[in-house]
Amino acid sequence: MRYIKTKKGNIALPVMTPIIVPISKVEPNKYNPNKVAVNNMELLERSILDNGFCFAVVTIYDKTRDKYTIVDGFHRYEIFKAKEIPIIVLEHDIEKRMAATVQFNRARGVHQVELMGELVRELYEKGLEDEKIALSLGMEEEEVFRLK
Repeated sequence: MRYIKTKKGNIALPVMTPIIVPISKVEPNKYNPNKVAVNNMELLERSILDNGFCFAVVTIYDKTRDKYTIVDGFHRYEIFKAKEIPIIVLEHDIEKRMAATVQFNRARGVHQVELMGELVRELYEKGLEDEKIALSLGMEEEEVFRLK
């Protein structure tokens, strides 16, 4: 494992050690409280198609079952319809895994309406049509119109 020294101490860099495994060896956990709206799942798929698979699925390895259980990235896993998938493997017990799942989910934050409005207006001023903005940002055209 690689580490980087920070003001708060040495921080592990599991991001530097992704591996590719058969998707059949990866499975969801049974405790993730996060649900994603259909339009956000469509946006996640659009993001993966447009930008590639930029964030590996975070897992732990269960050697008794020879399976990788998802800690973070379930929705990326659901969308990724390939034979193999990039993962990062943490060495966490169940309590730390459950906490990590919630930490990852909650740390993402939410979009503020005013900032989204500014972003939509800027794209519109750059010449993008409402339909293109809606597709790119995972919105309905009516929402784009309201934010402008």
